Order: sequence, then structure tokens, then C-alpha cells
Amino acid sequence: MSVSAYTSDVINDYSALVARIEAGDSQAEIEFIQRFQPGILALVRRKARPGDPIVDDLVQDVLQHLIQKMRDSALNNPKALPAYIRSTAVNMVIAEYRRRGRRGEYSASVDVETLQSTDDPSRNAQRDQLKHCVRVLLAELPVDRDREVLRRFYLDEQDRDTVCTELNIDTNHFRRVLHRARQRLKVLLQRSGIGELR
Repeated sequence: MSVSAYTSDVINDYSALVARIEAGDSQAEIEFIQRFQPGILALVRRKARPGDPIVDDLVQDVLQHLIQKMRDSALNNPKALPAYIRSTAVNMVIAEYRRRGRRGEYSASVDVETLQSTDDPSRNAQRDQLKHCVRVLLAELPVDRDREVLRRFYLDEQDRDTVCTELNIDTNHFRRVLHRARQRLKVLLQRSGIGELR
């Protein structure tokens, strides 16, 4: 199946899921939570303060907000579901820290992005958890070479020549192979609610 055909199927799947939730199908709500909760959790952890115990509560708030919006038929474009999930999660994290700032718990002028120190052990643990989510999604890729290229190059941080040698890829074609693999993973990331990793 081509990436465009797969993307079309995913979009149709989003539309059907949203329609079922709008119609009051509680099983569809459970499916929505099972499908998107891991991605939302990874995103909230990435945006929140390292080790903040409110992460799980924020994830539940995001899920409840999204489900209520769909129940109310307020999601006008089901195709935009992954982008809507992503923006909702980010905005709710930012809103939480602004509320804390107004209460005097933290400086309101501190941007959420500056809260995350790459040297912090908790932050590193969160990055590892995000990598785990990506590894789970990689396992869903239908092409073995896609999985191996992405795993070796991004997660294991092998250099191009090593990857090409071990996977018998012509170095002149490496960028093309990597690009195609990234496009296929992007579809899965969007479906999970994570969106593109930056």
C-alpha cells in the first residue's frame, strides 16, 4: 500500500471514529483513549516540568476535553485530529503553568520550553520514554528496512556509512531510503497523536 493510500485510510478512520463519538458511542471513546493516550502522555511529559506529578492529571484533562469536544460536534475537520490533539495538549500544559504563575508558585514569565534542562535526569528519563513510544511505533512499520534504518540512524545514532554497510544500502541512495522511511513513520506518529518529532 502506498503512503498516500495509507494516509487516506487513516483520515477515513479518524472521520469514522469522530462520528461514532459524536453519536454517543462509548466504545468509540474507549478506542480513542487507547489509540491516543500514549502519544498524549509522551507529548505532555515532553512539555511539562521534569518530574512534575501533575502529568497524569493533565493527560486525563486533555482526553476529557477532546472527547467532550467530539461529543459536542465541535471538531469541524476530523482530518485535523492529530494537529488538534497536539495543540490541545501543548496549550493545556502552558495554561497550567500560567495558572501556577498567577498563584505565585512559579514565575509567570518563565516560558514552558525553558523549564526543560537537557542535563536533568528526569528530562533524560522522559526522552527515553518518548524513544520507547517511537520504538513501539517503529514495530508497526510494514517494511523491515524502514524499521532498521530509522532505529539505527536515529535511536542508536549510528552514522550513515555504518547503516549503509550493515543494511547493504548504496550510500548514494541513503537519503532517499531515509526520507521514505521517515514519511511512513510520520503517518504513524500522527495517528498516535504525537505528530512530528522535532
